[in-house]
Amino acid sequence: MTFPLALAAVTLVVWAGIALTVIYSELKVLRLEEVAPPRADEPPPPRLSVIVAARNEERSVEPALRSLLALRYPDLEVIFVNDRSEDRTGAIAGRLAGEDARLSVLEVKELPAGWFGKNHAAQRGADAAVGELLLFTDGDIRFAPEAVALGVRHLMRERLDHLSAGPGIVVSGRMLRASMMALRLCISATLRLWKVRDPRSSAFMGVGAYTIMRADAYRAIGGHRSVALRPDEDLRMGQLVKTSGLRSDFLNGEAMISCPWYDSLGGFIRGTEKNLFAARNYRLSEALVASAGLLWLAIAPIVLAPLLWATGEIAPAAVFAASLLASWLPAMTVLRDDAYPWWTGLLLPLAIVIVAYALLRSTILAMVRGVEWGGPPVPLSELRAARVRPGRGRGKQ
Repeated sequence: MTFPLALAAVTLVVWAGIALTVIYSELKVLRLEEVAPPRADEPPPPRLSVIVAARNEERSVEPALRSLLALRYPDLEVIFVNDRSEDRTGAIAGRLAGEDARLSVLEVKELPAGWFGKNHAAQRGADAAVGELLLFTDGDIRFAPEAVALGVRHLMRERLDHLSAGPGIVVSGRMLRASMMALRLCISATLRLWKVRDPRSSAFMGVGAYTIMRADAYRAIGGHRSVALRPDEDLRMGQLVKTSGLRSDFLNGEAMISCPWYDSLGGFIRGTEKNLFAARNYRLSEALVASAGLLWLAIAPIVLAPLLWATGEIAPAAVFAASLLASWLPAMTVLRDDAYPWWTGLLLPLAIVIVAYALLRSTILAMVRGVEWGGPPVPLSELRAARVRPGRGRGKQ
């Protein structure tokens, strides 16, 4: 086997593995709307405390809160934590609280040392909550009326401690949609989402838009204090649940939860700068290998297939071309779910390059200036010291 053919074969195997993983995940992960209806012998759902941490969300906070207050759930409170907003976010939430006694507003005036803002706000809300269950969400998320009742029903039936659901991401623009598609491919290909429910597996997931936890389990793992300086706090809470021996699951909630994300490609790149290097646990080697791998998978098939064909290397050229076709299989799977036009998949190679650039940028910025998120920059040394450690938990169930 020649060296070009070996490279082409490895590339094809990797793309085929990604395709199979993404398609299998799409088939095996339960959708929120597929949770079975209530049974006559089931007890009523427990009291639920919805905790909304928000900062400068005046454009989206009213429809988000109204969707929460319209939930078909018999016993809930909504605790809105206004995290030092500099716009009308707090005033809007206060007006809505005057209309509905189930909504209360907490004001955060200062950020204590050793915290990122959202994590601190979520902890403040949890400290004030009285529900047996806690739902953590953001100030721009919109819920279908049954979205929470379905999740609680699944959590109670499966005796889970933690449940997260992926929302539908609302974006516009060709390259922004393609970049979201590429990012989702990376998540689906690496996190083994269908294994999150398996207590014997180390697979984990967490989503800031929709996370339900039993209050006792949340406190057993130390709450958001355990992830106070993690910009990927939602993901790390899911990790902490699994390493503490508690039970978790992940559902596809795209049909029932809506998240308006970035409104431009630049906003996407800037918005992910705090998360992407954190997702690699601030390991430089992992970030560099991941970036190089993404660039190779995106560029090699497009460049080398015609080049090798032109030089008479027909076999490796054909294998690289097959790699390109294999890459479109998971892309089409994601596009169907997100209701994006089919031709968005044609932009996948460029979108993967953008994700690789965003990861490298996130890495460089964290190393040079630290991570800034709702407060002063936190240096990389302090971020690396904020390890996620197992809580006390309740043992395997």
